[in-house]
Amino acid sequence: MMRVVSYAIGLVLAASGAAPAIRFDRTTHDFGAVPSNLKQDFSWMYYNDGKAPLTILAMIPSCGCTASVADPKTVPPGSSGALKITYDPAGQSGDVRKTLTVITNDREHPRTILTILAKVASTDDEVLPNGHPRFAGQSLLMGSCASCHAAPAEGKTGAALFEAVCAMCHGPTREALGTFVEAHDDAALTQAITYGTANPKMPGFSSLMGGPLDEAQVASLVKFLRSPPPGKR
Repeated sequence: MMRVVSYAIGLVLAASGAAPAIRFDRTTHDFGAVPSNLKQDFSWMYYNDGKAPLTILAMIPSCGCTASVADPKTVPPGSSGALKITYDPAGQSGDVRKTLTVITNDREHPRTILTILAKVASTDDEVLPNGHPRFAGQSLLMGSCASCHAAPAEGKTGAALFEAVCAMCHGPTREALGTFVEAHDDAALTQAITYGTANPKMPGFSSLMGGPLDEAQVASLVKFLRSPPPGKR
């Protein structure tokens, strides 16, 4: 019965043109200098400036080290809620940039990208293979890391783009991604490349996330991944 009532209310609100409108006072939070062995917590306030209930539908972090819980998930017009953010800097060092994509029922702004910054002082003396710095998530596309993971993408599409910025992590051929590609449709592949995944080794490569790729380049990668390898056409 409650579902029927809620549905009916939703229809009335839609007919009247009433809609939710999400607002954040700021979209960037800087934790400042933190040790790598201490988790950081932060409550990110959000507000509903619209005329219909606002619902947090999903929160997608660029890295598994960032967790979030909406409290509450739905707020009425004129009210506010908080995203409880926990950032675990374990295994990281230096300037770190993480993102959290918040998806809501706000039709005008269904996605809001929040950015988390930190300067991590490593407490782990373990040396990584080949001297690669302890960077993960969006940090792979910043600073000195950008020269390998972002800059080579300029002006490239398709196979050349894959070879320039994807092959170093995924392997020189697309076969290593075969299982993932087969299990996901084009929209899911586009989402993974654009916004990243929970795996800290796969940040969002789109310009929206601070990466080097525009929409056409992302589309060319999806097309390349979906096309059969040479010799199997």
